[in-house]
Amino acid sequence: MADIDIIYKLPSVFRGESQKDLDCVIFFNMSRPMALIIKNGEAVVEEGEPETPTLTLTMKDDFLLTLLSGKVAGMTAVMTGKLKFKGNMALAQKLSKLFDLEKL
Repeated sequence: MADIDIIYKLPSVFRGESQKDLDCVIFFNMSRPMALIIKNGEAVVEEGEPETPTLTLTMKDDFLLTLLSGKVAGMTAVMTGKLKFKGNMALAQKLSKLFDLEKL
């Protein structure tokens, strides 16, 4: 499984019960562009670039799991050039808390 394929598993470990009011589109700008759409406590993945993402994350495929697991803080990743983001900073900061990654 390629590192980027973990995006397809994110809906199954999304903590939707505590995120019922969250309505956003997270665009993963990587080798295979994908969007994670979160609405009404549910998360779904769509391939391609969404029209109006709430948050855009640009990184190399092999950095995704490192970022989501919290092994590297998002701001550290931005400052070291491993991650570029555009959009909602508050959403970017809580990204790893939205998923129960230990279940992957």
